[in-house]
Amino acid sequence: MNFSMIKTLTLTAALLSTTAMSAFADGHIKNIGEVTALIPEASTAVDPAHATIDGASGDTAFPYISAMKPLATVGEVDKMSGQPLTGYPDGHSAWLIDENTVRIAYQSESYGPMSSETVAQKMATGATFTGSQVHVIDFDRIELARFLGNDKISAEIVKGSGHLYNRIFNVFGNEMKPKSEGGVWGNQTKPDGTVVDYAPKMQLKEADFFVNSFCGSWFEPANKYGAGIGFADDAYLMAEEWNIQRMFDTTEDKKVVKSEIDTHDTMGLASIVVDVKNQVAYTVPALGQTGYEKLAPLNPQHPDYVLIVASGYNHDVEPAPLKVYVGKKGVGVDGKPLPSDASERDQFLARNGLLYGKLYGLALANDKFASLGIEKVDTKEKMFDAYLTNADAPNRFDAVFAPTSYQWAGWDKGVSVRETEMLKWQDAGEQPEGHTFFVGDSKAEHPAVDPDITKTRYVQAMTYKGGLLGLDFGDMKAVFDAANGDLPATLPVKATRTVAAVDGALTIDVADKGIKHGGEGDHSTWQDGSAKTVAPDGLYWVKAADKDVLFLDEDSGNALGERKMALPLNAADMTLAEPGKGYLLAIAGGKKNPRAANKIAAYPGTFKKATSTEFSGSWNISSLIAKKSDGSFYTADELAGTGQQKINGTIALNDSTLIGVVQHKGESAGAVKEVKADQGGQLFIFSPNLPK
Repeated sequence: MNFSMIKTLTLTAALLSTTAMSAFADGHIKNIGEVTALIPEASTAVDPAHATIDGASGDTAFPYISAMKPLATVGEVDKMSGQPLTGYPDGHSAWLIDENTVRIAYQSESYGPMSSETVAQKMATGATFTGSQVHVIDFDRIELARFLGNDKISAEIVKGSGHLYNRIFNVFGNEMKPKSEGGVWGNQTKPDGTVVDYAPKMQLKEADFFVNSFCGSWFEPANKYGAGIGFADDAYLMAEEWNIQRMFDTTEDKKVVKSEIDTHDTMGLASIVVDVKNQVAYTVPALGQTGYEKLAPLNPQHPDYVLIVASGYNHDVEPAPLKVYVGKKGVGVDGKPLPSDASERDQFLARNGLLYGKLYGLALANDKFASLGIEKVDTKEKMFDAYLTNADAPNRFDAVFAPTSYQWAGWDKGVSVRETEMLKWQDAGEQPEGHTFFVGDSKAEHPAVDPDITKTRYVQAMTYKGGLLGLDFGDMKAVFDAANGDLPATLPVKATRTVAAVDGALTIDVADKGIKHGGEGDHSTWQDGSAKTVAPDGLYWVKAADKDVLFLDEDSGNALGERKMALPLNAADMTLAEPGKGYLLAIAGGKKNPRAANKIAAYPGTFKKATSTEFSGSWNISSLIAKKSDGSFYTADELAGTGQQKINGTIALNDSTLIGVVQHKGESAGAVKEVKADQGGQLFIFSPNLPK
């Protein structure tokens, strides 16, 4: 076993309840990788064998996937420590920790008492956290490379598991201590350090503190875009997701009684970066305090800057624009070179451009709104949603990203979330000269960054109304050179409406699969018959040797089963390669799912209720398990920096290997509940099989 980066396992078998330990002993609770059934399905069950056997898969004859197997399922436990995998599974990624071991990380999108508390994670200081956790599972590299082609189960190739970090710092820059020793966490703390209590029914029982849903977390290797370009260290980015006002409000006679506490007066939600090598998580106030779905770096094309998509929710204040963060590397909060005697915290953050920077919002020249079908420019209206849903609007436009007047001023000058940029996007006095922020619904979820290490582009899932938007920053080196060592005034960008949010924009090829039960149609369209993407959430861009593909997941509440799909992409202009067409990869869950009607589950004994499901992202692991012409693996040195994408780009799409996750709260009873894993779900591995 190699646990060189797992210094502290935070749960031992002795900490499990007596009931859970008894179940563990009799096989009711499974070790990691022992669940052999898949939650994803090709079609919902017609064959009784797919709908009546607890612990068995449904229909797995996926027409556009050549092979899929489960890697780990929420509620399974580490066979050595007893530590459970918690859920939902969401943001995930993979890298080598040595030449023989692939580490897969995923975060559990958990909401503390707003859902059910996960078993506590204990930090090196003794501070304990419930809510989201970032789990790591180590796999034998040789066996993982063979896995999709044999009958082995994942338990046979798992080396061990743990957590990604065992130290964490708060928004004030302080390492978290136990609550009894004065530790405070930002989502229940005011700028002066005053702690505000949650409502009585929301008091924590499992831990001192909770972190609120890290959602679409992301791994970014050092020097990803070339020597000195991008992050200087291997880093893992995540952010607390949603405004948690309901933690303070109470309910009386089924009516919500508002608390005197307003979450806008707290420090808000933490944006976090993990120093992967040293297992330390730092809150990064410069990235914002308003909550994000995903933080995903882009190629800055310049050694002195970082550029990060900051996709998310603006603390529930709407409308708001799409956002990116620009940070300058090597400097302190004041923009000056960081002193050599600065703290370990500030040295790490400064190396990676996370002490001095600003958030920039998408803005349109005032005389360009009418050309997009918007006659009245009003930052109180969701202008961007009007554009997305206008079938007659042009699919291309030029814009800029511009900052507000707000910039984080340092650890000793913390401000409440209401004093940040959050309210400034709508403020008339904050609009960029000659422009207005192009505001819309703030529920914009996963961005898919172009893997081409020569480009600075991404596609954004526009979740609220649906649709996809491509954004190309062009020559960023010239933009940063012109900034003369400071932050640029604006970032020019070219936008492409890849998929409009209108009926007819997208039809899915389901081959002979898709929904079959009840005669209610198929998944070439959504459940109401509309041909479009509905609530696109998970989004990931794969650049293979023969094609570019967006892997798209919906979070729509589809009663007939949620969809995971592949959209071939024109790399040149970010339009669909086959206009208006994608391919169904898999479906899962749904209130009308026959498996749920028969109360069966992939993890036997965990069925709870018939409800919707959500796939949530993909990750390309091809380069980690690919072989060279001499039959050997690529070394860690060959994979470092630009290596992973260069190798991925030599592998045909249908020879590629990806991992994905599915969130499935309908299977959260039994073992999942007993080990305090919160909501069910699964991590799986697959290879696509799209038409040539």
